[in-house]
Amino acid sequence: MIKPNSNGVNLALITVDSLRADHVGCYGYDRETTPNIDRLAADADIFTNAVAHACATRPSFPSILTSTHGMLYGGFDHLSEEQVPISVLLSEDGYATGGFHSNPYLSEQFGYARGFDTYSDQEEDPNFTSQIRRYVANNVSGPVHDILSWIHDKAEEHGGVDVGAYYENATDLTDQVIQWTESVEEPWFVWAHYMDPHHPYVPPDEYQLFGQTHSRRRGVKLRQQVLEDPDSLSERDWSDLTDLYDAEIRYTDAEIGRLVEHFTDTTWILTADHGEEFYEHGNFGHKNRFYEEHVHVPLIVDGDAAGFGQHDHLVGLNDVPVTLLDAADVSTPDTYRGRNLFDGDREAVIGGWGPETGSDPDRVRLMHRTPDRKFIYDTIDSTEELYDLSTDPEERENVFADVDASNHIDAVETFEEEIRETARTTNAVEIDEDLQEQLRNLGYKE
Repeated sequence: MIKPNSNGVNLALITVDSLRADHVGCYGYDRETTPNIDRLAADADIFTNAVAHACATRPSFPSILTSTHGMLYGGFDHLSEEQVPISVLLSEDGYATGGFHSNPYLSEQFGYARGFDTYSDQEEDPNFTSQIRRYVANNVSGPVHDILSWIHDKAEEHGGVDVGAYYENATDLTDQVIQWTESVEEPWFVWAHYMDPHHPYVPPDEYQLFGQTHSRRRGVKLRQQVLEDPDSLSERDWSDLTDLYDAEIRYTDAEIGRLVEHFTDTTWILTADHGEEFYEHGNFGHKNRFYEEHVHVPLIVDGDAAGFGQHDHLVGLNDVPVTLLDAADVSTPDTYRGRNLFDGDREAVIGGWGPETGSDPDRVRLMHRTPDRKFIYDTIDSTEELYDLSTDPEERENVFADVDASNHIDAVETFEEEIRETARTTNAVEIDEDLQEQLRNLGYKE
C-alpha cells in the first residue's frame, strides 16, 4: 500500500468523464488511444477490476470525493453535511487545495467547492447559437418560445449546428492546473476533471487517428441523433461515433501525460466517474444503467508504493479518497465507506441510481457487483438481472431464475434500508437557465 507521507507529499486526483476501461490501452484495447497513460501505468499500480458506484456523474462523485454513496443522506442533488470531501480534510491538515473542472453538476452550488482554496468550475463562453437559445429562454414565452426551441433542436439534429462547448477543453484545463501548482506552497492537493470524452465528440483534427477525419458538425449531428433515436443509427454511424470517442480519449491522454510530467514528489490517482455505452445493450451514453460498459473504469495509482504492478482484486471508487488520505496520514471520518485500494479483495461494490436524484427509496435501480457476478435490482421497472461475469463478461444471459441469488438480494435490501434510514428532506438546488443550457448541451436535460 502507499506509505504515509511524513513530509507532506503532493496529492493529485485526475478524473476523466465517461472513460470506459476497455478503451484504454493498458486494459487491453487494441487501438492506441492512451500511449501516455500506458507509459505511466507501466511504472505504477493498475487496478483491473475497478467499479464505479453509479453510472453517471452526479450520483458517482459522492463516492469519489467523499467515500460515501450518492443514494445516501437524501440523494445526490447536492452533498450533505455527512458527505465530507477529501478537500476539507486535507485543507484542515495544512494542504493547499485546488479543484478544476467544468461539469455543471460538480459546480459550487451542488456543494463540491467545500474545502478548496481555489475552485474553478467555469464554462466556456457559449457560441452565438447558444446565446440565442438563452435569450429565448429568458425573454420569450408561450408558443413563440416553443417554436424557436424546436427550430434550434432540429437545426442541431439535421444540420449539425454547433451548440457550443460547455466544458473546458483538456489543453486549457491542464494549463490551469499547472499554473496553480506552480503558484502555491507545497504540499498541495489538486483535483482535475477532464470532460473531453463526454459527448458530443468533437476532437481536434490532429487526434483523429482512427478511421477518417470527421468535421465538428458531424460529431454534433451524430450526438443529437443518437440521443433521440439510437435505433436509427447505421453501422457506419456507430463506427464513426466510436472513432470520434477514441479520438477524444487520445487527445485527453496527451494532456494527462503533459500534466503528470509536470508533477514532482506527487502521489496521483487516475480514474473515471463512469463509462459509456455504444449500443452493447441497445442504448448510448450513460443512461443510468449498470452494465460493465457503464461501470467498469480504469484506476491507476502512482506513489511511494510497496511495489508496482497489476492488481486484479475488486475495488470501488469510494476506496480512492481513503487511499489518498492514507498517503497523507490523515484520518478518515466515520461516514467514509471505502478502504485502502491495496487492502485486498472486497466482497462487493454497491451501485445505485434513482429518478429525482435518488431521494425516493422506493424507486431505485441498484447494483450488487461481486468479483464474478453482477446483480441489477430495479424497483422502477420491476426487474431483476443476474450475470455470471466469469463465463458471460458481455452480460448477455440473465441467470437470475436459474441460480441462488439470495446473497445479492440480501445485500440490496440491506442497502435499501440504509437509504431509508439516512433519507431526509433537503432543499433542491435551483437550476437557473444558464445552468439548464449547459446541462442540455451535455445531454442531461430535455
